[in-house]
Amino acid sequence: MKQLLLFVLCAACGTLSAQPWVDTTYQIQSEFDVTYGTATTFAGYEDTLKLDVSYPIDDVPPGCGRPLMVIVHGGGWFAGDKNEGYPKRLRQDFAKRGYVTASVNYRLGQFHTDRDINCNVDGWNCFNMTDSSEFYRANHRGVQDVNGAIRYLINNAGQYQIAPSNVFVVGESAGGFVAMGVGFIDDESEVLTDLVAAYPDAPKPNVRYENTCIRRYELAESIDSMDLSRPALGSYSGDLNLPLIQDYEVRGVGNIYGGVFNNILKTHKTSAPALYMYHQPCDLVVPIGHTRLLSGFVNCFLGFPFNCGYIINRPLTYGSLGVKRLIDTMEVRGVSTTEYFYDQSSNNFNCIQQADPNLGCHALDRYWFRMTNMATYFASQMGACIPDGVRGAEWRGRIVKSAFPNPVNDELTLTLNQEYNLVRVRIFSMLGVEMASTEIYRQSEVKINLSALPPGAYAGVVSGKFGSEVVSFVKR
Repeated sequence: MKQLLLFVLCAACGTLSAQPWVDTTYQIQSEFDVTYGTATTFAGYEDTLKLDVSYPIDDVPPGCGRPLMVIVHGGGWFAGDKNEGYPKRLRQDFAKRGYVTASVNYRLGQFHTDRDINCNVDGWNCFNMTDSSEFYRANHRGVQDVNGAIRYLINNAGQYQIAPSNVFVVGESAGGFVAMGVGFIDDESEVLTDLVAAYPDAPKPNVRYENTCIRRYELAESIDSMDLSRPALGSYSGDLNLPLIQDYEVRGVGNIYGGVFNNILKTHKTSAPALYMYHQPCDLVVPIGHTRLLSGFVNCFLGFPFNCGYIINRPLTYGSLGVKRLIDTMEVRGVSTTEYFYDQSSNNFNCIQQADPNLGCHALDRYWFRMTNMATYFASQMGACIPDGVRGAEWRGRIVKSAFPNPVNDELTLTLNQEYNLVRVRIFSMLGVEMASTEIYRQSEVKINLSALPPGAYAGVVSGKFGSEVVSFVKR
């Protein structure tokens, strides 16, 4: 059941202003440079991995805890930081919405080519890698690290009042690739094992890249100090912060102009996280469809006056539209996958126009609008705090066929997979307070009047002698 929303949600913005998890209501407190582990970088150095965490200080947390959002920065797997740009802003804004938010650093760096390739465009040379596996291996290390950061936070859930059943992962650009891997790689068969196994030693990078890339981004002290071996990287889950004290569930992934290198969208577990995607058609860095990374960037600078050559060894990628098409195709074929919310701009600026930073397409065109879309979608995926006496399996479609619409205004239509003698539906707030109830006798469909409920996130517990299921929804 996917949601293709290119979004007319603004019509409802006024009514959403007081909605939990959407409105920026709370005052927050932040902790900086919290160490969550150490790991070996591509060049053989030990890297101390840190995160910044923010949380509300004047909220009333749900009994089961606050949702957790982990935010992953971009930067081409060789640059970027947890406390810069969108990650910093997302951390602050979603903490004000009631989340515990953590922006994380992860291992950066790849082996640059030994070829002397030059272009006098800032950052261009730093994308010339020794082979295309370097992008995948760097992303794999990022996935391992962010999985370790989540385990650190879940193991400290009591300190931050985190709900392990409500975890969300959001990334921009390269961080979007990492977030996708964290959320959707749930089986080793989805890993390109040949690329993360022991690989031949890298040739010594050309001296051209030492100052402009390697030292500039603090990837190594020098080329001569780098360990050029490429050992096996291990499982996608990594080994930081094991054992895990309690299980957790990733309910949603936010992919902000990132993508995937291969199809990781098949669901091997009971269910997959819901997916929010945002992209611009004119993105020069991560193509929106399915082609090589940096295709637009290369095409813009090939000709006069820059006359640059190709950036070599670029991998094929699926941008957000490419991911959408993968999911649509899988759904048609009956393959278990995820539901999604696809959000894109209509901008199509050319190379000359994008020389103006305000028109760059590898960016959010309307930050507040897009992130309100994501927040509203994530709120609809939130699991509510259900009292232990009525908690059942999360909704997997075993009893409940559909709950429509979601978000809902005044009337929720609940459709069951068959008629039952008696079904009871109880509506709970996020704090676990029972707000309404009704009973269904020998019906497969019922319309539930919710007009008396205030806007917010709710859970409907559908129960009978067959057991119970939980259906989460948002009331506008």
